[in-house]
Amino acid sequence: MKTIEESIQQYFENTLTSALLLEMVQKQFDEQVETSKALKEQEDAEIREMLPTIKITEDWGRPGSKDRQLIEEFTARIQGDTLEQKLQSMNSILEGQSEPSIGKILSTLVVIEVLNSILVEFTESAGGFIFEGFLAGLFGGQSVQITDVGEQEGDTAATGKPITDVVLGGKEYSLKLLGPSTGVKGSFRNMVEHFTARDHVIYLDARRTATGLEFGEFTITLENFLEVFQDPFAAVKTKTEKDLSVTRFKNAIKKISASKMALKAIQFGKKGFIEGSTSRTFRYSPAAGLDEALSRGTALSPEQFEELLARIVNTPDKELAQFGPFALDFTEAKFGSKSKKLFGSFAKAQIVQSKIEAYKNSANDRTKQDLINSLKQTPGYEGRQQFEFTRKQAESIAGFKKVGDLAIGEKALKTAWLNYAELLNETIKPVYGTLNMFKKNVNSYFLGTSTKEKDRKSFGTDAVKDAQNLKTATNKAVTAIEKSEK
Repeated sequence: MKTIEESIQQYFENTLTSALLLEMVQKQFDEQVETSKALKEQEDAEIREMLPTIKITEDWGRPGSKDRQLIEEFTARIQGDTLEQKLQSMNSILEGQSEPSIGKILSTLVVIEVLNSILVEFTESAGGFIFEGFLAGLFGGQSVQITDVGEQEGDTAATGKPITDVVLGGKEYSLKLLGPSTGVKGSFRNMVEHFTARDHVIYLDARRTATGLEFGEFTITLENFLEVFQDPFAAVKTKTEKDLSVTRFKNAIKKISASKMALKAIQFGKKGFIEGSTSRTFRYSPAAGLDEALSRGTALSPEQFEELLARIVNTPDKELAQFGPFALDFTEAKFGSKSKKLFGSFAKAQIVQSKIEAYKNSANDRTKQDLINSLKQTPGYEGRQQFEFTRKQAESIAGFKKVGDLAIGEKALKTAWLNYAELLNETIKPVYGTLNMFKKNVNSYFLGTSTKEKDRKSFGTDAVKDAQNLKTATNKAVTAIEKSEK
């Protein structure tokens, strides 16, 4: 007769196959993942329940409306006169770099939760429209959202949505809520009409990232109109001219400097033109340090490169010749297809450029009207064409700058909460947590809700207890806040 031990051993040998063992391990792993996911979702929900609920509305962009007043109450404590400053203020709180008041912490938490809701719960188009109103509310005062053509003087010939989306701090913005690689589009006709009555528009891009939003902007004026709508579309090629004589060398530098071409490098046949330098080649580099002398390397800052060019041109031919022969690297920009769609030809674009130069030299009603008229004679205006910049093209526009980043979503909320956990758990959490329970119980009572666990009367009784607990929690919060802000 087999012993009990032998029977058990034989059973497991016959039944516990590698496949079954793998299945059991996988099952345990899946259960742990689901448990972890459930705990995370519960944790995220709990944090959101600790914050006040704000109705997302299109009225945020209308000064004087009740919803605008409400959003201003929550954003008034976010410091800064510009978007860049406001982003810096919020990031300092999110990253725990300051010791702000409870009001500033709460304002920041509410803002990132509202932005997250806009991005998650709305389509790109609807979300962008609401985002415009939110920014107007963020800046407050007379900042306003522009929703229709005709709301501003000078839009009579424009159609569809106006160029200006919001006026923030007296500046006009066209706001784009975009994906990571989405292009910037707009009506060329409306852009021209925009400048009949105004002198600028700032294109503000808010691009979605894995963690939140990335903001960048560039300004369009009549003075830089072609720099915006022609230069980024140009087909750029690098060319080299070698074995240049002194005369050809100087003439080439003058010609390139006077055109849309850009010098990239200058090469001497012999060392010594720059005293103390062992280099024969000097390259243009925007990133080069201003504090570095010409002799310290081949990479020159814009100012240093201009200094070198001036020195070359002003050096007598006989003296310069001993450092030859010479070579130049430069870029040549050709008229791009997108520019052709807007301006028709390079010759027509040059006509516009001549009007721009006249306006720059003497800005008055006549020179401005001449410039506007030349723009109205372009195919882009007459054919109601759309302009479109890729992300790379938009960021290549002169004057483009990155404004800042803002983390949003559950991770950002958790990080900020942990930075100020002691203060928030003593003030915000018990008050808003109890308030939310009160709202749920009182709603259930009024609606006559009845479950297996609780009848209608029980909901009412719990609501009364919640109201008492809310009073206690609020008193404690007031005491704690007063103590922390002394």
